[in-house]
Amino acid sequence: MERNLIISLFRLSRPQNILIIILTMIGVAFSLIWNKNIHFNCIDFSLLLISTTLIAAAGNIINDYFDVRADRINKPHKLIISKHVKRRWAIILHWSFNFGALLISIYLSSKYQTFWYVFINLLAINALWFYSVYFKKKIFLGNLIIALLTGFIPLLALSFFVVSRESGLFQHVNGHWYENPNFHIIYLLSLFATMQNLAREICKDIEDIPGDKKIHVKSIPMKYGLKTTKIIIGIILIVQIICLIAIHEMYDVQISARIYYILLSALSLNFIIVLLMNWDSLFLKYSQTLLKISMVIGLSTLFL
Repeated sequence: MERNLIISLFRLSRPQNILIIILTMIGVAFSLIWNKNIHFNCIDFSLLLISTTLIAAAGNIINDYFDVRADRINKPHKLIISKHVKRRWAIILHWSFNFGALLISIYLSSKYQTFWYVFINLLAINALWFYSVYFKKKIFLGNLIIALLTGFIPLLALSFFVVSRESGLFQHVNGHWYENPNFHIIYLLSLFATMQNLAREICKDIEDIPGDKKIHVKSIPMKYGLKTTKIIIGIILIVQIICLIAIHEMYDVQISARIYYILLSALSLNFIIVLLMNWDSLFLKYSQTLLKISMVIGLSTLFL
């Protein structure tokens, strides 16, 4: 029985999403320090990674806590809270994770003499709580909040190196300071992660309509219909490809050809998603999977 409870609690934190967060933050660190004269406190960075994953796991738990009625309709086979885990255990775990993350942020802020870590952790904790309780029921607002929080993760990892004042991040040439060229890749990944997750959140809303009606959610598909929703998703997906090509061609952004073509190939999956919009069943079945694959391919550029 205890073993089943532990497995259920583990599933409740959505380990796949947590793994992506871990790989993203490690990838940012790897891209900055690989083959460069940059040293950093590995223990403190690991603590930042742990605090981030704890907040994400707590956010997943509290979201499922308030979604029990909807999940009984949308995905009864995946229902965990009230079926395998008591509601009070979910709340205890949620607050325990957040408390642990907050303690880590206090330590990091104190050590590096900045309020940044406490501020960003408190912001994320409250954003995820109010998203679950209120914002997700508002049209587009909930989608945007989750997309922004997801897209911010690479920048959070980058901020550790900036806050710790690692001099190797900047180059002094002819009297001017220049950022590490890998900053540009991290900025791009943050932008594309935000937009890909925004599209994915809207795709999820299409599948969740029956349960969302039960908890009075106002989503884009419910208000504007499937056809208009697919147009909105298509615009978000295609705009990313245009942005990548435009940034590469029009601005002096230091991105290697190999990384550029990997990002382009990742975003090219968006074309397949747009084509699938002609068949509702195929679109609903494969769109989220293709978006996940696209994000994983994009993430791989951090390790090149």
